[in-house]
Amino acid sequence: MVRHAGVAACGGSAKRGRSRLIGCVCLTILAFGLVPPQPGLAQPAPVPIAVARVLAADQASGQSFVGTVLPARTSDVGSAIDGRLVELPILDGQHVTEGQPIAELLRGLLEIERGGAVAELVRRRELLAELKAGSRPEEIEQARALEAGFEARLAYARSRVARIARLAERGTSTVDELQDAQTELQQIEAQLRGSRAALALAEAGPRKEQVAQAAAAVAVQEATIERIDDQLGKHTIRAPFNGWVIERFTEQGQWLARGGLVARIAQLDRLDVEVQVPESSVTKLRRDAEVRLEFDAAPERTWIGRVARIVPQADLRSRNFPVLVTVANIVVDGDPVLRGGMLARAWLPVGKAESVTVVPKDALVLGGNTPLVYVVDVAGPAAAGPATGTVRAAGVSLGAAIGSNVEVRSGLERGQLVVVRGNERLRPGMAVSFTQPQD
Repeated sequence: MVRHAGVAACGGSAKRGRSRLIGCVCLTILAFGLVPPQPGLAQPAPVPIAVARVLAADQASGQSFVGTVLPARTSDVGSAIDGRLVELPILDGQHVTEGQPIAELLRGLLEIERGGAVAELVRRRELLAELKAGSRPEEIEQARALEAGFEARLAYARSRVARIARLAERGTSTVDELQDAQTELQQIEAQLRGSRAALALAEAGPRKEQVAQAAAAVAVQEATIERIDDQLGKHTIRAPFNGWVIERFTEQGQWLARGGLVARIAQLDRLDVEVQVPESSVTKLRRDAEVRLEFDAAPERTWIGRVARIVPQADLRSRNFPVLVTVANIVVDGDPVLRGGMLARAWLPVGKAESVTVVPKDALVLGGNTPLVYVVDVAGPAAAGPATGTVRAAGVSLGAAIGSNVEVRSGLERGQLVVVRGNERLRPGMAVSFTQPQD
């Protein structure tokens, strides 16, 4: 009820009230927009930066050569044995680490064979342990008891022979009885010698030759298991180094012959850029010389490589020498920024020695169609504290890398101040503060 009365007082209807309200708001905005900014309002503070001066350096000027990106290593991984492929857990473009399984062959029969070989090894080891342990105390005690029994029988047999001999002298015993007693005595003496020999064997234990034979049998069986394990290991095919799967040559379920290819893996954490250099320029190159590289696929970064190898054999048709420049790659979200087969431009320091214009590499702002450098226009010396000025963007044409600097072929003049720290947040016309560099 209160809301309706208020609307009627303002205009008589809700529709007319809304129209008047919109008109008032528009007039207010227009009025504020026409008011000029007051000179007393606070202005943005200058952005603190670090600067360096554009310098000259005596250096061989850079020349651009077209090159091709090559993986540091490429391996066609194959099978060392025949077998059926039961697992292929990799895809094209997948990253793999050194030692990671990339394929698995059927191994059931070998695992059964290994189980039997392990059981036989256990048996042979137990036999060797038995021989090394020698006779049990109970066996030695048994041999001694047997010897004592024969000694007692021998004493009885001797007394019996002596008694029968006396009786035979008196004629109360026959010669046959005496001979039987003597024969029994000889048998007991032989049995006693045998028991003594058995006791000596029990106390001495097995012969060292028997122990050596048992140990050799254990070694043979261990070698058999090692051979089976080696075969089982070959049933798992592993990545030879860290890299990316470039191509698969087979599929799960296929039969692989010995030497059959499974996949091609390329190492891309470091890359080679192969550049064809004319014979008139190749003699000016030195190994480990820094080379600035440009890639159309990654223009937002400064790529610095080094001359790794200069092949001392030219192509007989073009008379160009292959030069390999090594550069470290960058991985973003699991994928390499630079990839095999990409086009590259290498700025090699093979021009004539002259005074060239250089700036620090940190001054470059990349990512656009043209490399930029922020030039500082100095407003004037400050009464106290750092100097101030404004920045403007200058497109530059770059040449070869020279240590921590890079050659600038056009776009800058020597002596200018350029931003080397803080340039990532600058826009043309922004006010900046800085400390003058030491000349």
